[in-house]
Amino acid sequence: MRPRLAAVSAVLLITLPLAAATRLTYDVNGKPTPIEWSASAFPLPYEVDQRLLELKPAFGTMIDQAFNAWASVPDANVQFSSRGIVAAAARPNDGKVVVSLADELFNGQGMLAMTTYTFDDSGHFIDADIQIDPWLLKGDFNVDTALRHEVGHVLGLDHSAVLSAVMFPYVTPGNIPTAFDSDDRIAIATTYPRFDPTLSGATLQGRVVGDSGGIFAAQVVAVNVAGEAVTTSLSNASGEFTLSGVPAGSYRIYAEPLDGPVEVKALQGTWRQAKTTSFPTTFYDAAPMRVENGRVYGNLVVNTAGAVQLNPRWIGRCNGTDVNVQTSPVVARAGDTVTLAIAGDGFVSGMTQFEIPNAAFHRISDFSWGANYVKATYTIEPDAPEGSFVVLVRSGRDTATLTGALRVQPQDTTRRRSTRH
Repeated sequence: MRPRLAAVSAVLLITLPLAAATRLTYDVNGKPTPIEWSASAFPLPYEVDQRLLELKPAFGTMIDQAFNAWASVPDANVQFSSRGIVAAAARPNDGKVVVSLADELFNGQGMLAMTTYTFDDSGHFIDADIQIDPWLLKGDFNVDTALRHEVGHVLGLDHSAVLSAVMFPYVTPGNIPTAFDSDDRIAIATTYPRFDPTLSGATLQGRVVGDSGGIFAAQVVAVNVAGEAVTTSLSNASGEFTLSGVPAGSYRIYAEPLDGPVEVKALQGTWRQAKTTSFPTTFYDAAPMRVENGRVYGNLVVNTAGAVQLNPRWIGRCNGTDVNVQTSPVVARAGDTVTLAIAGDGFVSGMTQFEIPNAAFHRISDFSWGANYVKATYTIEPDAPEGSFVVLVRSGRDTATLTGALRVQPQDTTRRRSTRH
């Protein structure tokens, strides 16, 4: 089949976005179609431009690790085959992934990395290649996360609005550990399932509706009783959504707008046709719903109404009186005591508060407020679960979320302890 389209996913240096757990979706024969590799394309071959190793000798190993990480997701059926290092990497439409230095078309345009791809009239990839700007290797960026992110695009994933996801569209600092989020793992496992996802998990279907009907490109989140955002989906042009591969358990379902920190313009293909719609973050029901593997739960209608007043956008870890917030998740360890600041729009001094909906977190200070932020100190129990968690922000009757804004790692057992004898 003839190539249907050439597209670019980019990592911008200026605002530091990476270039999903939403699928890359394009209009194919008049129908929105998620793009993916055919089963016969695997193991997908890749090769690496020698010039990248001249800039950073360990880069070849880092690229191998990025591909291997996706292939190691337990429920995903993807494989890769390394063709090694090549002196002059060409990028023809040959079904082979080439990782190379950015060429003249993109070099010097403020992009850290980008993935270019073509696909045919059936919605199957013909080719996908990754280009790296030298600045990615020179700055204080998490190169491992950036490489995993670009391989995610190669596999057909678009950006995720979960802050802790590898497919979140903003590059993280080098000191934040690289780890797949549940949203990443379920996204790739439902795109290339090793097992039937309708049997290995539950399917949740519904619609997000607002003042003018169905809402296009609302993010729908399934958060478990531990406060972890397990998986997400975007609603289509009619407001309909499907959450697939949801593990058995109890969940609350909520819809939130793409009005920051991730916006519609950070997505590709047909998602960009969506108009940014502001609406209050809204939960499907006040009580958690129990789901079982292999079952379909339909008619989950999330009714939103009104305009957004409260819109948290940033989170930070405070040191004394210094408040430094960003779009990257805060990383803490079980057993830590941490002062968190949440910032955004519509914050009201004396009224806006936040919580982490997990029993292992305990607030030990009063809230205090600045011009556009609220902060408080929490302790985390030593046996707190590992994972990424939602932060719930409330101000009067308004509720909003920062999804995946806090990542907890196991307690550091290597820390020195003093012992009295």
